[in-house]
Amino acid sequence: MSVLGLAFIHNLTTMLFGIYLSAFFLGVKRDRRNILTLFFFFAVEGLVFGSCYLLVGREIAYRCYILIIHLPLIVFLVLYYKYSVVSSCISVFSAYLCCQLSNWIGVVILLITEKQWCYYVSRILITIVVFILLCKYICHTTESIFTRDSRDLYIIGFLPTVYYVFDYSFTKLSDLLYSNNKAVIEFLGFVFCIFFITFLLVYYREYERKQEMEQYSELMKIQLLSVQKEIEQVECSKQKLSILRHDMRHHLHIILAQLQNDNIGQAVAYIEEIGNGYEDTTITTYSKNEMINAVISIYHTRFANKKITLHHDICLGEALSCPDTAICTILSNALENAMHALEEMTEKWVNLTMSEKNGRLLLQIENPIEKIPKFVGGIPTSGKKGHGIGVKSIVYYVEQLNGQCHFSLTDHTFVLQIII
Repeated sequence: MSVLGLAFIHNLTTMLFGIYLSAFFLGVKRDRRNILTLFFFFAVEGLVFGSCYLLVGREIAYRCYILIIHLPLIVFLVLYYKYSVVSSCISVFSAYLCCQLSNWIGVVILLITEKQWCYYVSRILITIVVFILLCKYICHTTESIFTRDSRDLYIIGFLPTVYYVFDYSFTKLSDLLYSNNKAVIEFLGFVFCIFFITFLLVYYREYERKQEMEQYSELMKIQLLSVQKEIEQVECSKQKLSILRHDMRHHLHIILAQLQNDNIGQAVAYIEEIGNGYEDTTITTYSKNEMINAVISIYHTRFANKKITLHHDICLGEALSCPDTAICTILSNALENAMHALEEMTEKWVNLTMSEKNGRLLLQIENPIEKIPKFVGGIPTSGKKGHGIGVKSIVYYVEQLNGQCHFSLTDHTFVLQIII
């Protein structure tokens, strides 16, 4: 086969490579319908390019390659397959960049063999092999990447776009790359440096975001377990209360029998025993909001078991100005932190104040503290393993509700103030 024939086949395979790979990079399904549609587009493009080649000559035809092949391909991907202009451009530029694999290998073989037919044969074979490998291992990745928002696409497409502009400006539309101009030769190194620095910044930010998401995911798991335990405790209390109410008739008969037999002491002791059974089933009314009452009742019982005195001043309506689940999680964590802080102290008390004003919920918790915690960015931290999650949860939920929280110390009294 003549060199001219090989050159013709090389041009066809390169054009097919660019058209199909640009589509598959975006996620166009590789079914029979799409393959035939893309082949029809290739045939039309080939006829247009071939006509220009015959009419105006090789040099002008290749200089107009962008207008004849690439621009119509981008428009086709946007209008027919409904992809965005940004993702379509980056896909075409990326496919163009991948053509350089066969180009470089072909140039090396040409330098070694000094035979033109070896150059074209190697380029045809490498183009086919690269296409198969990219379709098998890379296209599923680019499909997910090119569906990201424009900000990420600009970073991803920066390198192939710059190379595309560079190659056409300095090799296809001019001979600047071969003019021994040092600034031109070093331009790609400069671009790679900029891209590398930008990539590092973006990667680090994405890494931080991923770490934050993992941290909050773990936090949510802990919070979910905490809420489940509290729900189980409330359900257990309701069940126990139901049993006690069911058995009340029997209790009254026993007390009546003791009184009829003048066993007043035994009757009183029995009444006290029943009363103790009711103590951990009672949900005290602290406000008009039942969820707040349930949380405070649970912690009031826990405080009592640890001999902690709870002072409260609560003035809330039935409906709060923020979601019940969020404020209950904040309140639970705040009371839990106060309880842990008082475990090894002799002075054990907690002041809880809650109120609403001008559509804003105000929460303040005070408790004595012996060991002064370390503050980082105005937030107390703990060096103990497993501690500090409650504070992070409080800060997270307050920020989600566009509120403010303030941690402070006054005369060995820890104060948490929250406005939501």
